[in-house]
Amino acid sequence: MERYNGIGIPCITTTHKLEIVGFNDVARNMFGRALTMTPMGEKRIVLTALVNSNVSNFLAWVTNKDKDYIELKIVCNGAVKHFVANLKSVKDIDSLGNETQTYNFCFFPLDSYHSLNKDFNLYRSVYMYSTQAIYITDHQHNIVSVNPSFINLLSRSFKEVMGKNDGMIYTADSHTKLQKLLSTLDTERDDISERLECIRMYPNGEPEIICCKVHINVIFDEETKEKQYLHILDDVTQQVSIEQSLSKAAYTDSLTGLSNRMSFNERFKDMYDSAQRLGEKLCVFYIDLDRFKYLNDEYGHDYGDLLLKHVSERLTGCFKKQDLVARVGGDEFVAVIQSDEDIECFEHIALRAINELSKPYTLHELLYTCTCSIGVSVYPDDAVDQEYLLKAADSAMYIAKQNGRNNFAFFDLNHKKTEDKHQKIIKIVEKALADKKIIPYFQPIHDVDSGELVSFEALARYCNDNNEILPPSYFMPSIEQDVLLIGLGVTMIKQVITQLRMLESHGIMIPISINLSSYQLLSEVIIKQLEMIALRFPQFVPLLKIEITETLIFENNQFVVVNIARLVECGFRLMLDDFGTGYSSIYSLKKFKFETVKIDKTFIDDIHSANIEDQTLLNTIITLVKNLKLKIICEGVETESQVSFLKDQHCGFAQGYYYSQAISKAKMLDYIKKHSKKDIFLPIKITVQ
Repeated sequence: MERYNGIGIPCITTTHKLEIVGFNDVARNMFGRALTMTPMGEKRIVLTALVNSNVSNFLAWVTNKDKDYIELKIVCNGAVKHFVANLKSVKDIDSLGNETQTYNFCFFPLDSYHSLNKDFNLYRSVYMYSTQAIYITDHQHNIVSVNPSFINLLSRSFKEVMGKNDGMIYTADSHTKLQKLLSTLDTERDDISERLECIRMYPNGEPEIICCKVHINVIFDEETKEKQYLHILDDVTQQVSIEQSLSKAAYTDSLTGLSNRMSFNERFKDMYDSAQRLGEKLCVFYIDLDRFKYLNDEYGHDYGDLLLKHVSERLTGCFKKQDLVARVGGDEFVAVIQSDEDIECFEHIALRAINELSKPYTLHELLYTCTCSIGVSVYPDDAVDQEYLLKAADSAMYIAKQNGRNNFAFFDLNHKKTEDKHQKIIKIVEKALADKKIIPYFQPIHDVDSGELVSFEALARYCNDNNEILPPSYFMPSIEQDVLLIGLGVTMIKQVITQLRMLESHGIMIPISINLSSYQLLSEVIIKQLEMIALRFPQFVPLLKIEITETLIFENNQFVVVNIARLVECGFRLMLDDFGTGYSSIYSLKKFKFETVKIDKTFIDDIHSANIEDQTLLNTIITLVKNLKLKIICEGVETESQVSFLKDQHCGFAQGYYYSQAISKAKMLDYIKKHSKKDIFLPIKITVQ
């Protein structure tokens, strides 16, 4: 009876003749001296001596066992109490080889039994009706119990799984991973929570791999004292699919399928480190298409995008699979080779790329010829730092263009010193800021459903000495990490506030957003400028919206995080620009309290793509943002069919050439009066005179 001493109910063991041969301490205390009046071995007590009434029924129940339990009245130290008895028959072989049979009786006080039974039914209901798939295995990991949700999730019948090792429901890799994790239970942790691949079986026998979040706890069988394992499965296949789509968007250029800039930076660093470690050469090819802007301006972005796709395919064919090929800008590509080959080999590759890319392209009905210029730099000959190695290839590319395009050039240090285009542009921007030649243009943002104007985005433009208006692409790449970018930010903020004050004088309160990069968000000058505005012009705080990009950088920079918190504390509202490209973090949407997400133009261009994956990715992003209760602005909307699609998706707001290109401040009043009736973003009425 030692096994029963840890059980809090009376337990008695008898022979097949109901002679008592053992009992636990609880039985001794509850049933009294009657159990020990006669020494064991002389004359055994018969269990029926304890039964107060219905002895015949009790004997019939023991003989026939027609139900699992029987209610009895038993004498307990002179008093009669009600119990529910449970019986388990045990067969064994004695020392002489004869078969013996004993009975193990457990007695539950009637009130406690009903309470336990009620609790059991409650737990059983939770187990049976849970929407989570649950199964239990024994210490050998054989399945001993499953609930209906488990059957539904994996499309397995009860007979298929009962008694089988649970390895049958996992892929081989996941089962191996599960076994390693289970070995850490009890020694390193109390439970396990892990994503594993499970196998769902269709009625026709076809398997489907699904991803489940599996949570495992150890439980103990009170009777056998052996381990059992409780497994709870949640199907996270759709969630994983969304994460993979976003991850693909983060590392892949959506138009060409090549590595994007972020992916390039990571892989380039790995290749650079490897070349250093192995003492090999690293050759960088910086490739820029000649007069690409002409194609876009003359025939439209549809033709330009198609050309970029064809160029990407041809360029990939010029390099080996292990080489890195990426699109790092509008019409700029970079390829990197790690090799021990000599310079002649790199020349041959550059010539092959020039020849392939210069062959005619079929763009819809247009037969178009496009050439390229390639700059080449080699580690360690031209630079021993990966940043300067890339800049050296970029500089060499401009040498190729100056030499007549459709050509390649190796890095020339002397040429770099005398012909640094970026330095020229930096000087131009420096003078333009001093002469107030950097001015804001304002691109309207409209309500997709009503077509009404709801806000503007301020975009920097350079007005040169010939009064030509040049876009940011002319000067921004050269000052991205230069202190001039801080001066540009302050200039834009001041001019936007001036414009808001002008509109206010006309009774108009309408939001205007400005763009701030992570470099600008590090600037105390810019943050204090905005804090000063919040104090002097509090009415403009909800109108001056901050558009932020480069979340990869600011998420991991504590100074930027603090500065963003300061802006939020002032009341400024945040917008995440270019969502879905480069690096788009769902985590950052919540952490930094973004109000609005701007979906990049590249996804809008894919609305009517023949590739169903492009449309699926856009729909996934839209659904994700809407589920997070954030506003959506779609950029680069150019056609009525795109607008119709966005209406069907209830996207909210859009900007692009379909509505208007960016306009000067002189044209804003007329545009507002023509297109605005009410404010969608703010509970502030727009008064138009």
